[in-house]
Amino acid sequence: MSTTNNLYPKAGQQNAAISQLSPLQVTAASHGSLTTALSSGSATINRIRMKHELDSEITTAMLDSEAFSIPVSRLIDIWITRFGNKWINIEEIEEDEFFSSAFRRLKQLGEVEVHFLTDRARYVCRMPEQ
Repeated sequence: MSTTNNLYPKAGQQNAAISQLSPLQVTAASHGSLTTALSSGSATINRIRMKHELDSEITTAMLDSEAFSIPVSRLIDIWITRFGNKWINIEEIEEDEFFSSAFRRLKQLGEVEVHFLTDRARYVCRMPEQ
């Protein structure tokens, strides 16, 4: 009787760990380490949450903001004075109540561009050059 040594012990451990992951994490795990799979799952959830917030309707509280009471042309001027035409991280805007509301209003009117950067897992926006 001969004994066989497992030539790939880590592969067996990884397969066992992968079988305990959710389908989203299994997909990520099959392409990298388990750490990547776990962080990939939370990054995907954050992207979905942010996308929902970007596409969400304007709330009554936002309508009370000064960003909804001034003319659009003035709001555009304020935006350009603050940010110019450069790409900015949307998370920076969300921290400021006025610019958060201004962003939502300008986005609804099609005055700002929004893109998702896959290499940085974040949304950015800018005022297009006129």
